[in-house]
Amino acid sequence: MNRAGTGRLNPLAARLVGASVGALAMSLAMPAAAQTAAADAAAAAAPADAAQAAEAGEADPSTIVVTGQRASDRASLLKKRDSDVTSEVVSANDVGKLPDQNVAEAVRRLSGVSVATDKGEGRYLLIRGIEPDLANVTINNQTASAPEPESRNVKLDDIPSGLIGSVTVIKTLTPDLDANAIAGQVDIETVSAFDKNRLFGSARVVGGFYEDTDRRAKEGDASIGGVFGPDDQFGLVIAGNYSRRPSYSEDVLSTARQIVNGIDLPEELDQRIYDPAFRTRKGAVANFDWRPSSDVKVYARFLYSQFADREFRQRFRLFFPDDGDDYSSLTADGGTIASTTARRLLRRRAEITGTKTYSLGGEFRLGDGELTIEGTHADSNKRDPIRDELEYRAAASTGVGATFQLGNGLLDSFTANAAALNPANYRLRSYKQVSRRAGEELNQLRVDYKLDVDALGVGSFLKVGAKYLKRNRFQDQTGRTLSAVSGTAGRHTVADDQMSIVPTIFDGRYTFGPLINFGTAQGFVFANANDPAFFTVDPTDQISQSTSEDYRVKEKVTAGYVMANIKTGDLTIIPGVRVEKTEGDTAAIIFAEGVTTLDSTFDSFGHYEYTDWFPGLNLKYEFSRNLQARAAITTAIGRPPFVDLAPTVGVDEGSNEVTLGNPNLKPQKSLNLDAGLEYYFPSEGGISVAVFYKRIKNPIFETTRTESGVFGGIPLTDARIFSFGNGDKATLKGIEFAFQKPLTFLPSPLDGFGVNANLTLTDGNLKVPGRTIDTPLVGQAKRIASAQLYYEKYGISGRVAVSYRSAYLDTDGGLNVGDPSGLSDGYFGKITTVDARLGYRPVKYLEVFVEGTNLTDAKDYYYFATPNRFREAEKYGRSMRVGVTFTY
Repeated sequence: MNRAGTGRLNPLAARLVGASVGALAMSLAMPAAAQTAAADAAAAAAPADAAQAAEAGEADPSTIVVTGQRASDRASLLKKRDSDVTSEVVSANDVGKLPDQNVAEAVRRLSGVSVATDKGEGRYLLIRGIEPDLANVTINNQTASAPEPESRNVKLDDIPSGLIGSVTVIKTLTPDLDANAIAGQVDIETVSAFDKNRLFGSARVVGGFYEDTDRRAKEGDASIGGVFGPDDQFGLVIAGNYSRRPSYSEDVLSTARQIVNGIDLPEELDQRIYDPAFRTRKGAVANFDWRPSSDVKVYARFLYSQFADREFRQRFRLFFPDDGDDYSSLTADGGTIASTTARRLLRRRAEITGTKTYSLGGEFRLGDGELTIEGTHADSNKRDPIRDELEYRAAASTGVGATFQLGNGLLDSFTANAAALNPANYRLRSYKQVSRRAGEELNQLRVDYKLDVDALGVGSFLKVGAKYLKRNRFQDQTGRTLSAVSGTAGRHTVADDQMSIVPTIFDGRYTFGPLINFGTAQGFVFANANDPAFFTVDPTDQISQSTSEDYRVKEKVTAGYVMANIKTGDLTIIPGVRVEKTEGDTAAIIFAEGVTTLDSTFDSFGHYEYTDWFPGLNLKYEFSRNLQARAAITTAIGRPPFVDLAPTVGVDEGSNEVTLGNPNLKPQKSLNLDAGLEYYFPSEGGISVAVFYKRIKNPIFETTRTESGVFGGIPLTDARIFSFGNGDKATLKGIEFAFQKPLTFLPSPLDGFGVNANLTLTDGNLKVPGRTIDTPLVGQAKRIASAQLYYEKYGISGRVAVSYRSAYLDTDGGLNVGDPSGLSDGYFGKITTVDARLGYRPVKYLEVFVEGTNLTDAKDYYYFATPNRFREAEKYGRSMRVGVTFTY
């Protein structure tokens, strides 16, 4: 196990790179005798409807061996081609073919899609450069619940990929879809027994290896389903998943930059080690269908998912002085800090998120019409049962210092002196305890009625519907800080709680030093916590931590729509309009020193209400069986984050500052223009190009103003008010290219190769109050690209995938509205990752495989304004998974 970071686990790295580079060569070397097993597997994987495949411009599957990647590509491309709107699809066979452990990672290689990651795992989707808060996520076409207290985001790393049947990213809305989707809609579909119409099952066991830790990952999932009954009128699918992933990561950051003697320096070097850290996922799906006749389809759906993230975080913070006299030397290349302060901290954190979703619905054929009714209840919760942090500080008088070399971005080196590494110099300062609960209860009912109107053209229909959605969301936080008394607990040092030493991190570039033993330190604190001679608690701070973040929001959305789908010759026209009425009631606690108590209840209230109309038009024209064009003009809305809407009031009379929520925030609104051209090759595959433009009104910003008045019952003059407000507008334009082709025209054995690739280019401008410079949209990368090269033949499946994303304005506090120059804006830097998979099917129902992730050891890198001004970097290393899959 490599804790120091001074050496890599080269044998593992060699195996990972060898798996990626050698996969294709191994495929070509397999004997032709293995082809019989591959053909049997292909027969099971090939589309059942040959006529439908032929209509899509593809060859007869009886003459072409279609296995894993090709079969899934074909299914996804067929869905995209037949869709009346611009969309991208990942079919069930795609999910898991590369190292995709959750829904976000499963769709990150689609055109126009990138992901916001956490510890190297995909978490949120960014569609066409729009931040995740403005994407609508649905499960089986019903709004997904999410307990995230800071936003409306749905964390897609909570949902294991093994539980889903398909994921569709819809880029042009129709009136029967929720309008709360400026970025687009992500619909996650679970599997129905009637999707396969036979008995089926699967099981998978996986073990994982990670480069920087000797802890092992484990994962398993199983599913079984089928139709039954005298007339096969019943269907049932049951699936379960469990995974436990350990990780070890290193992180360095600086909260800001400063100019000292004309040299641009970080304000600090904050080094972090996350170890041990574990992520556990559990999930289950149960889907029941009853189809007593072709006119009646009744179903019940259940989805459960749980995500637990537990970690210990060691920190070493050394501050770069703002006075040049505190440096014994300082040049443009680096220097030596002669006198400064430092801190060592240790945090133990646990976060557990769980969601249960129940749906009951039916589709009923009534003459020339079809009535669909569905109701859904969802409960989601997020618990942070422990978020405790110890802090120790070393004074400048102890002689803390360091020598450093500046680089083009990250520091080339950082060497702390002996005083900074001496655990006896760090005295206990505080023990902070925080716990939090957040949750959401969501109920929704939708009714749709579709009437066939062949008089408008064969296959045409009119459709009307309504939806009612009600959600109750809350956050409840409790916290206090035990401050060490200087003469007693303040004499307790890291030396008393030392666990071990990590000499360096980041491959030996930065010295770290002693680690803190959480159990020993916590034992000392808890043994003396109630003795005021050792620890004190500031009651005002405790009340603030325990009340100022609490809120409750009750929101109702009532919607109705009317639309038509008119098929006249080769032209499909979808006009329509949707109306949504939004009503919300908010509540929070006013925090004012000397007034608010721990027993205070909600005493600040807000209300919002608005009605919006969303007209839209989608067009599709089929020039031939292989060539079609699309165009659309649509409208959408983006409702403000709940935490911004909460009527929180925090008054700091001493500093003459007030923080306010804003229940009167306006929703963001967008006008969206889309056009595209798609060509499907006569054999298999396709190529497409699409252009898009979005104009977004009322973007939301953090605001600062000076105002006199009464706040929380306390009169203030010329107080600084920190709140949220709406700006003017933002614009976004872009172009997408996609190419997908099995290279079947090559001679054997090269005809097993295939290529998938896409590229998205965007340009955006966010009009920031007080700025004259151009600013991109939050989350907007100018370039997104991915490419896959695969080979499937002779029972072997090998593939290598490369994903690239350019830098974007960070979605996590990257925009600093108070800085008109933009120099303090934080960006998530460009990144390229390489993943690979090699599988072999010795018999029809069994596959063994190995997968490698992040084979080039890419690091997350963040910066201020320009790449040479380092903000943060995190490394989490390579990983490998080995497993066995059984399918029937």
